[in-house]
Parts: sequence; structure tokens; C-alpha cells
Amino acid sequence: MSYWTRLALCALVAACASAPPDPSPGCEAGDGGIGYPEALLRLGCNGELQAGRATWVVADGVVTLDFESASPGVKGRDLVARWPPLNQPPWIGHRVEDIVVTGNRVSVAFRDPAPDIARVFADPRLAGPIATAGDHDVRDAIDRSEQGIVTRHGASIEYARSIGIPVRLMAFDRAYLVVLPGTSEPADSEALAAAVGADWVRWGPVGTRRLSALSWEMISADCSPAGQGPAADPGLPDTGPRGRDAGGDDQSVSYPEGDLPARQLAERLASTALRADAMAAVLADLTGARGRLTVRAANAGSAGRAPGDVAAVARVPAGPVHPCSLYAEALEGLAGWGGGGAKSAVTVLVVGETGAFAIGAASRDLP
Repeated sequence: MSYWTRLALCALVAACASAPPDPSPGCEAGDGGIGYPEALLRLGCNGELQAGRATWVVADGVVTLDFESASPGVKGRDLVARWPPLNQPPWIGHRVEDIVVTGNRVSVAFRDPAPDIARVFADPRLAGPIATAGDHDVRDAIDRSEQGIVTRHGASIEYARSIGIPVRLMAFDRAYLVVLPGTSEPADSEALAAAVGADWVRWGPVGTRRLSALSWEMISADCSPAGQGPAADPGLPDTGPRGRDAGGDDQSVSYPEGDLPARQLAERLASTALRADAMAAVLADLTGARGRLTVRAANAGSAGRAPGDVAAVARVPAGPVHPCSLYAEALEGLAGWGGGGAKSAVTVLVVGETGAFAIGAASRDLP
């Protein structure tokens, strides 16, 4: 059984334990969500790749997608025209040599393709127009019975449930990572991730789960230049621990501005530092910080490591994305931390995922 299959199986097992109840589960083996209906390819209950709007074959590093003429959604040249540029996600982490369109058939040639390369096309960002999940309050839209509501907003999800409107988990499609500038015994780092993650799931947003099966070390070993995979490592500098030199209150945990789950995770780290227990000691060794930690919102214009940062929370797309796509996007989000490579001098913890939910008509219309 391949690593990629084991990863999908473990993620599904984790979903059974921590995902919110769903009256219409998508898989007998565990509920990872009903998925985006526009998806070109899908992941099955056991992590196997399945046809979505397209079927596929792989030969000599070329993935060929075939569409029925009468199938719904964009296809052929219209689909390719909507794909992101090849230097943007989800292509980063892969090397595309050529794209050929013949009628409704699309062939994409990869150089040094990663294992299970066809999984790239399960990524909803390659499906054309999709129902986009928002983070804002949509309770007024629910009252107006608007169509196609997909959201992550916890209060809106609970409101819809309270008035009897169907709510279904669409997908766990955001992963949250924590980067720390030191290293420790793997067992200590894993224990810290489990402790912080358990608190985050218990007190965090609706549809949050731990994802202990996803190991940064295993992904980076397969997807960094030092491993066998093809991902391009941007060569981020290894700046080393700064916490030991940061004075007084100038010790912070950064998170993406406006991201509630990321802020809550940063707050869990800050509260862990205040405890007089083993996890606080592990965190202090990893950050070099011995005092109180604050949380800092990093906007898009100031992304990267600030002088006082002793830890950072990063967000990347997850779910059906290819692990090498996740890895490459994570490196962008960890700029200034030196998170690249299988033997990095920093520690990266994959803490958990959050889900998007379909409400009302959007829920009924999905498979």
C-alpha cells in the first residue's frame, strides 16, 4: 500500500473520530465530506482516485482527462482557459511541460511526475467555477432562502441547523500548520501538536478536526529536492531561533489576518506557554521563548517572519489536493522560517483541518 493511500485511509479514520455528525455521510468508511460537485476527479472512501466529471489515464508522465460531450460544466479549451497560471497554486510543486487540448480531451505532461500525479486533478481549483466558501456571516442570506450557500462561518452553520435547514459537510479543505524555530525529539513535538490540537478542536470553529496522519517530514522527504519528488524548493533561509534574543513582550505567534481558526490556534499556543507542565517546556525549547507570548495578525502585505515572532500559524488548502502541492504552498506561507527540506532546522507541525459546509438548496443539490 502506497504512502498516499495510507495517508488517505488515516485521514478518514481521523474524520470518524472528530468530524461533526452528518445525516447524509458521503462514505461508509468515514465522512470526509460530500465533495465539490464540479470536481474533475474525486477521492473515494478508501483514498482511491475516482472519476468525477472526467475519466483519466496516466502514461509516461502525461495525465489525459476525457469528458463526455453532454456532461455538465466547462470542459476542453474553456476549462483550460480557467486554470490558474502554471506558476501559481495548485501547479506549484509540479513541473508542467505541455498542455494539449483535443476536443473535450485535455492532456497535461509533467516532468519528473510525483507519485499519484493524477490526484492533482481532484483539486477543486482545477474544476472551473466552483461554489466558494466564505468566512463571513450569512444568516441574512439563509433567512432570504438564497441558493448555493457554502460557508465556514460557525454561527451561520449553527443557525441553519437550529431552524431545520439541511447542512452538510462539503469538504475538509484547509489545513493548519505551526512552524517553530527549534528542533526536539519527534515524540515531544508530536505530543505538543496533539495537546494543542485537542484544545483547538474542542474550543475552535465548527468542523475542525485533528489530522495526525499527515506528517511534514514524510511529505518533505517525498516532495523536496532532497527527496524523490519534483517540488521546487524556493530556498527559504534558515534563520534559526530568535526567541532567545527577543526581549520582554516582543515574543509573538503570528497568524494570517482575518482567519479565525488560525487566530484560535495561535491563542492555544500562547496559553500553552503559560502552563507549568511538560508541554510548556517543550514549547519553550522549540521557540526559545521563556516568557509570555502574544498573538500577531500578519496581513498579506507583511507576510513572513517578523523580528519578534517565535512561532507562526500557516494555512494551506488541503483535502483532495496533491501532497506536493500542499508542501509547495506551505513553503510560501512559511517564508523566512527555513521550512524546506526533509532535515530542516525548524519544526513544522501539521495540526488539523477545517471544513466548508453547504446549506439549504446547496446541500440538497450536491451528490
